This record gives sequence, structure tokens and C-alpha cells, in this order.
Amino acid sequence: MLRDRQMRDLLGPVAAVALIAQLNPDLPVPSIEFAPVFDGGRELGMGVRLHLHHPGQGAYERWAHLIGSDDADSHTDHTPTARGNVIRRTFGAYADIPVEAIAYVPPVPPTVVSHLSLALGGTAT
Repeated sequence: MLRDRQMRDLLGPVAAVALIAQLNPDLPVPSIEFAPVFDGGRELGMGVRLHLHHPGQGAYERWAHLIGSDDADSHTDHTPTARGNVIRRTFGAYADIPVEAIAYVPPVPPTVVSHLSLALGGTAT
């Protein structure tokens, strides 16, 4: 259940992002959201959610390594979302602030999926 938060709850996540930017100025910039981070229904605390859209080669891996993820694909599901298809997802922390990293690709239209299936030897549905 979400609870009311206060502006001071954002101090840690904002400071963590500022520190990342200062120490890693060449790191690819994702869309950043400050929000409660949940892993398996358990709240990890107020943190940072990174939305990487069409990440370039190695960008997601760099972020996963930076946040100390043990397994960069540990929470990946291929569920379509409003932001795109989730292709990789993991959790970690930076400066004791919970961080969730999510990589997306654009949704694939059904006609493209059908053509790809046929090209790979599948049958039309």
C-alpha cells in the first residue's frame, strides 16, 4: 500500500543521482523516476527507477554493474507495458538507496510478429 510521503523522503534518492552524475559523467542518461521501489511486492524504500529506452550497446550492463546487481536479468519479464516491451530488469542500490533498472524496446506490431514467425519457419495464426 502506498503511503503519503514528504519532500525530505526524496533527499537520499536525489543525492544518489547527483553523486552518480558527478562520478560518472559519461554514463548514458535514462529517464529517471523517484518513487518507492518494490521487489516481489516488498517495498525496499524510496528510491530511483531507471527507464532505459532502446539502450545502446552495454548501457544497461553499465547501470546494472553500477547499482551492484548480482544478476542483471534476475527480474526480467517480457510483459508489454505502456512504455514498451520490458526486455531486462534488475534491482540494486547506490549509496544505500534502492535502484530499479528497466530496459525497454518499442512494442512490436502483431503483423511484424506474424511475418517474423513465418520467416523463422513458423505457421501463420
